[in-house]
Amino acid sequence: MKKFKIGLHPLWLDTDPNGGVATYWCELIRHFEELNAGRRHFTVYYPEAAERFRNWACSQEIELRPMWPSSRWLEIPISLPIELYRRPVDLLHVQSLAPPMCPVNYVQTINDLAWITNPEVFPPLLRWRLSTMCRWSSKRALKIITVSQFTRRMLLEHYGLPEEKVVVIYHGVNQIYRPVRDPRHLEGIKRKFAANCPFVLYVGKIQARKNLVRLVQAFKAVTERGMPHKLLLAGKRTYLSDDIFAEIAKLGLTERVQHVGEVPAEDLHLLFAAAELFVFPSLSEGFGIPPLEAMACGTPVVASNATSLPEVVGDAGLTVNPYDTAALADAMCAVLASEELRRRLSEKALRRAALFSNRRMAEQTLDVYEGVLVAKATASS
Repeated sequence: MKKFKIGLHPLWLDTDPNGGVATYWCELIRHFEELNAGRRHFTVYYPEAAERFRNWACSQEIELRPMWPSSRWLEIPISLPIELYRRPVDLLHVQSLAPPMCPVNYVQTINDLAWITNPEVFPPLLRWRLSTMCRWSSKRALKIITVSQFTRRMLLEHYGLPEEKVVVIYHGVNQIYRPVRDPRHLEGIKRKFAANCPFVLYVGKIQARKNLVRLVQAFKAVTERGMPHKLLLAGKRTYLSDDIFAEIAKLGLTERVQHVGEVPAEDLHLLFAAAELFVFPSLSEGFGIPPLEAMACGTPVVASNATSLPEVVGDAGLTVNPYDTAALADAMCAVLASEELRRRLSEKALRRAALFSNRRMAEQTLDVYEGVLVAKATASS
């Protein structure tokens, strides 16, 4: 049996190594190693600045090939096509954008169309690049993988793609995210990040699309009802975040709302587990990994009922209209005020999180490769 050559081209591993896209690709590649059984040879094309992959302990069947020049403006149109001309593969898997002159067949992952749902939160040049190149790439892709039924509907509506071309493969959750019962670990992380105060947690980018101004406003109402909690915002500060910090200052919450920056995974799972509530009021998501990670830790969740988030949270958390600040405050207070509600939501969260598997995500992705390669071989015979 022929050993197929598969090329993998992740994006944003260098500029956003802890984001959802980087997490997706790292989990895919890790599980490809476990599942491969000598049937394929993978080449991962990555920018030289991607520290996560510099010392990746790969098997002989997964080759890491740095790209040069690694500028995001040059890598896709120049570096990658040159590499593919020099060393062709049977199938390429790209993230969002394919080379305009791609010499090989490819499948494409599109996590979301946020530049369509929330264009105001993207710098104009980036918005133009994504909207133009992603649409063009999707027309030539043999198959498109997306991560929720919501994003699939968006692709069909806005890009006019055939239904059979777009397949949904849900994200999974890393096994590091699990309940923590040892009180020493929980108290230690609480001392480190929240000065021993009970706290509500948000994890994700600090940006306008995540609806954090309304979260801060809702949290103000929570404090006015006598709740002693802090609100911790864990994540990278990005474009259009100034209004969030201005709102914190305006409402006099600088002692109660803390931006703790990006938290490493070894602390993050403890932070999830120690939180009394995880809140995620995002206006638009392609999937929504942080609520899934929180649920895997047994943490009660209050989330937006918009876009893909109901597919992730299901009935295991409270979902609210992200534009309704009062409803968000009410939901947060309901959870924080009731130990019984927190217990029920925690149990539901653990059952819900168990439905999502990174291994299954990798298996289904390999099935997509096999289907495309078999169809291609059949058509050429």
